[in-house]
Amino acid sequence: MTTNTPTTATCQYCGLTQQLPAMDADSNAVCSRCQSVLYHKTNDTKQRTLALAITGIILFIIANSYPFLSMDLEGRVQETTLLTGMIWLFKHNMLGLSVLVIGTSVIVPLLQLSSLIYILLPMQFGKLAPKTEVVLRVLRHAMPWSMMEVFLLGILVSMIKLTKMAIITPGIAIWAYSALIVVLISAIAGFNPDNVWCRIPVQPSNTDQDACRDSCTITCHSCSLESTASVEHKTTCPRCGCGLHHRKPNSLQRTTALVVAAIILYIPANLLPITISSKLGVAHPDTILSGAIHFMMTGAWHIALIIFVASILIPLIKLITLSYLLISIRFRHQWKPEARTRLYRFTEAVGRWSMVDVFVVTVLVALVQLEPFALVEAGSGVAYFAAVVVITMIAAESFDPRLIWDQKD
Repeated sequence: MTTNTPTTATCQYCGLTQQLPAMDADSNAVCSRCQSVLYHKTNDTKQRTLALAITGIILFIIANSYPFLSMDLEGRVQETTLLTGMIWLFKHNMLGLSVLVIGTSVIVPLLQLSSLIYILLPMQFGKLAPKTEVVLRVLRHAMPWSMMEVFLLGILVSMIKLTKMAIITPGIAIWAYSALIVVLISAIAGFNPDNVWCRIPVQPSNTDQDACRDSCTITCHSCSLESTASVEHKTTCPRCGCGLHHRKPNSLQRTTALVVAAIILYIPANLLPITISSKLGVAHPDTILSGAIHFMMTGAWHIALIIFVASILIPLIKLITLSYLLISIRFRHQWKPEARTRLYRFTEAVGRWSMVDVFVVTVLVALVQLEPFALVEAGSGVAYFAAVVVITMIAAESFDPRLIWDQKD
């Protein structure tokens, strides 16, 4: 069954409302001004997505129930589970880092799978689950914080780093986790929230006459419903209950404060060690850059490139790009708003991949606990670096790209 296509859509990146053309299934409508995707039309794939989500839950249980990785160093074996490194961080007074890692690699993916089942299972019987609109909003906001594929890349980097000093054996859990990534990505790709939003009733508006005098049409950032709302008074979406705003409140001030904080934290993140390796009692601290250089000197230039790009280049590019966008709006620059919008979309998309070094540290501290032969501990730099990643992601979310187009002559 093919779902109905809305007649209009408002671009979340430039704010332009435009008519949607007749669309075939599995096709995109693209904004005529900034080339962002306005609407993606799909066939009704509820059954397939539900089956994938249930499969994902089964794989999730396996991934958390069996050995993940084991390391054999001169006859001494260290075996880990998916949660071993996160527990190590918690026990060594790195609570925030532990919560971040377990949240992005375990809890948020589980939340996504559970949300899909909660929404789609009642729909198989023609019903809507209670508070479906709230679950849809949570699912949307959780999406950028699901980092299973980044965690898997961190595992691969760690395995390559340790291969020359020990025998690394993948367990059943790592294969289940890898399959879970494929299943979750497929489930999310096949799930079109617009197919659910159109089934949720819109509550009648209670806007009074005085409020109507300063009202305008605002598109809800969560459910894309267009409704008339007051510019000066607080208003909520009549369908999903999300607060309606013509533009994100205090976007420039909030983003500026976050970018400044990230710039300050970027310095100790790169100067302080992120790991402290000990071999036969001799400690050797490693910063992000020295770790990349080590890989390059040992012939693993591809791993060195991944670390350099993900952990040094991407955070730096994000900080420079966000700073430029803020300055361009502050001084009303007119240079190519479509190019600046593409810069913002790039910044929004790549930020999560900087977490790879944090995940590498998590895997290393879980595996390399074989005193006195080998020991790896997390350094203070990893907490600063994780803070930079999180803050820049929140900064990108706080920034409203429509402000770029508001100043266009």
